[in-house]
Amino acid sequence: MAKRILTLAVLLAAFGGLQAQAASKQWLHVRIDSAKKGGENVKVNVPLSLAETVLGLVKEKDMSAGKIKIEDKNFTAQDLRKIWDAVKAEGNAEFVTVQTSEVNLRVAIEGAYLVVRTDETSPSKVQITLPTKVVDALLSGSENELDLLAAIRALQETESKEIVSIQDKETSVKVWIDDRNISE
Repeated sequence: MAKRILTLAVLLAAFGGLQAQAASKQWLHVRIDSAKKGGENVKVNVPLSLAETVLGLVKEKDMSAGKIKIEDKNFTAQDLRKIWDAVKAEGNAEFVTVQTSEVNLRVAIEGAYLVVRTDETSPSKVQITLPTKVVDALLSGSENELDLLAAIRALQETESKEIVSIQDKETSVKVWIDDRNISE
């Protein structure tokens, strides 16, 4: 997995220089920092327009042309669409709360965002704030597909925002979008 991320990062960096003047002013940033001795640290800064181009070219077993096929699973993309439609119809609400000795996690809709968060007492900190328009776009694929390209296009229309932040004792992961071509 780490080799794939590193390979993708190198490809994106190589092509990134060519795309610096891309039409999209939004940049996707991914930063993964390992606290382990000798652990890997990864920083990826990609214009969303380039991410859209690269995703369209990826051809894997369950992914092609920016779409992920859901097969041989316990659920279908259609099942996810039905659940998402029901969740959105409720509006602002808390849908899932998990409280254990190791985590206090909450899943909710807050305004125009799907929010997944742990509280300050959880040893692993999780904060995911995803615009509902992006989830709509992801679920807009045909039949049993998730449309990653549509989700990227929807991200291009969002405000600068931190999307994912996950931190535990060993690893820190941050994903955000802004109009800068470097990560801080």
